[in-house]
Amino acid sequence: MRILDRYFIREFLIPLCLCLAAFFLVYIIYDLSAHLDDYIEYKIPIAELAAYYVIQLPMVMVQLIPLSILLAIVYSIGLMSRHSEITAMRAAGISIYRIMKPFLGVGIIFTLLLLYLNEEFAPRAYSKSERLIEEYSHKQEKQQLRSIAFFNPLAERTWMGQWIPGEGTLNNITIRNLHNRQVAEKISAQKASYLDGEWWLFDGAIQEYDARGRIRGKEDTFSKRRFPFNEKPEDFLSSQKDSLSMNYRELSQNMAFYPPNSDIYGRKLVDLHYKIALPFVAITIVLLAVPLAMRASHGGAAGSAGMSIALGISYYAFLMVSLAMGRGGHLPAWFASWLPNLLFSSVGAVLIYRNR
Repeated sequence: MRILDRYFIREFLIPLCLCLAAFFLVYIIYDLSAHLDDYIEYKIPIAELAAYYVIQLPMVMVQLIPLSILLAIVYSIGLMSRHSEITAMRAAGISIYRIMKPFLGVGIIFTLLLLYLNEEFAPRAYSKSERLIEEYSHKQEKQQLRSIAFFNPLAERTWMGQWIPGEGTLNNITIRNLHNRQVAEKISAQKASYLDGEWWLFDGAIQEYDARGRIRGKEDTFSKRRFPFNEKPEDFLSSQKDSLSMNYRELSQNMAFYPPNSDIYGRKLVDLHYKIALPFVAITIVLLAVPLAMRASHGGAAGSAGMSIALGISYYAFLMVSLAMGRGGHLPAWFASWLPNLLFSSVGAVLIYRNR
């Protein structure tokens, strides 16, 4: 590594570490101010509360690293510009592409780090933090009656009703067996229990339908009956998991529980593409921040910080709008997830060309 590269990276890493520490502290203060009454009511020990924030660290870092990179680049290059170091480099024949080289390398490294955190640690951190709060709030999953809307595409069967996770019991259940996307049979029951690997339904009725969806024959009622369904209670739990609590592989498997033309499938498809697009914001920020910092270097440290925060807010505001339009079906899933990176990278490329 050349002396110039080491100098750039050293001047960048110091504000980066300070920004990460400051932003994480701000997050803790904000979370405490919003939920302190709940933590006191649940009587969560200080040690457990500290563990809660440590567990959340990977998930929070995924969101804080891009903004910290932006602020660190704008501050470090802005400081060099105010000290005429950038001017001296340009006068010596060093191009903007050479100046960007170490920052772009750092951006690639942080992109890989974000990919790793977002795939391996962030989903687990989200699940663990949720379970920790539930444990002390006495609102564990096993005590909550949850609604389910489950689709098994292989068996062409839908489940709707309520269930208590961990107990294998469902209430007010309606099961529809499909044929060519048309309801062929509807099974309703007051209660369904998963016993010894088999489903038993109680106080229910079976109604069959013809190919046109019209009722065929009389309703067959029963008080207790066994059905050879291959679904298991854990399948319902998996289908109800939030996208934040799953990595790319788990989310892609989870999407198989829903019809491809359903709204929830479309929303999860956007989340799936976003899991890959999000880490590349590190490279996007480098392409945008370096030329901007070189052009706007006269506002001092406060001006650099203000510009960085404004850029970060603009990016995330545009990201939220783009994702919302994708989840609403107004944009293709991949395009909604990648549009902010593509747009801001293009702006950065134009600025780099003008500063060459």
